[in-house]
Amino acid sequence: MTLKIEQANELTIIRIMNDSIDAVSAREIAAANDQMQPITIMDFGAVMFINSAGISALLKLVIEARKQGKKLYAVNVTAHHRKVFEMVDMLRYMPIARMEDFLPARKS
Repeated sequence: MTLKIEQANELTIIRIMNDSIDAVSAREIAAANDQMQPITIMDFGAVMFINSAGISALLKLVIEARKQGKKLYAVNVTAHHRKVFEMVDMLRYMPIARMEDFLPARKS
């Protein structure tokens, strides 16, 4: 399995477990659309490379999330990912965030 999907309250975390997003993982990403909640986080921590099929799948997911009024965020993004996302104007619809931004505050 390419994706690990975790859900809690109104939050979905989609962890991409492969080191590349390609045609195979693109199909799984497209299928994850129906599991998105109001806030969905895509975790790119394990991803080293994104090919054109992967970019296409991500763009479709981003567009579908927007149509459904859901917010989609990217976490654990490398400089390479950021450059790819900027080239296809994806950051407008899937901003980069930190996982800590979505975790409940811990009391010291």
